[in-house]
Amino acid sequence: MKNLKEMTKEDLENLKKEIDKEIINRNENNKEYTFEFEATNDPRKGTPYVAKLVWNVEENKVDRVFCNNMNKTYGKKEVTVSGKYTAKEGEIIEIRYGGSWKNDYRHWYLIVDGKEINVADIDNSKKKAEVTEYLKGNINFDEFVQAKQKEIEIENKRMEEVSKQNWITKGVIE
Repeated sequence: MKNLKEMTKEDLENLKKEIDKEIINRNENNKEYTFEFEATNDPRKGTPYVAKLVWNVEENKVDRVFCNNMNKTYGKKEVTVSGKYTAKEGEIIEIRYGGSWKNDYRHWYLIVDGKEINVADIDNSKKKAEVTEYLKGNINFDEFVQAKQKEIEIENKRMEEVSKQNWITKGVIE
């Protein structure tokens, strides 16, 4: 390894990303959790699946590592995929519940404290770009979690206001 003073700024930033990733991997709180999954869909319109998302440095893109231990039960016009999968703290999981002739029902989840936090819908390019930056190592875990929790709080407050307005409109409350 070079002396830090001899390294370029880009080299230092890349080293910092590698160090952050290694710290996450060594973190004692980096527990593995087990989740249940079950979804049914017409296989012609998209078979449900669970996949871990990882950044492929060589190809500069997001790759999927599919969970292949799921049970698939086929009916006449549908398939049910079910089973358990494991994910570690900080991992991004893509879940495809199914699809239709014009929609694909996929979401990206961040694993935090044994829970799946929805961080991106497949149609939201802005959110997907944020997740991609996280997978690249450009955003650290704590910053990413704080930002997502703040978004959830804002959305919950917005939904409370909408609900309150609906009750006022209906004359239930004043």
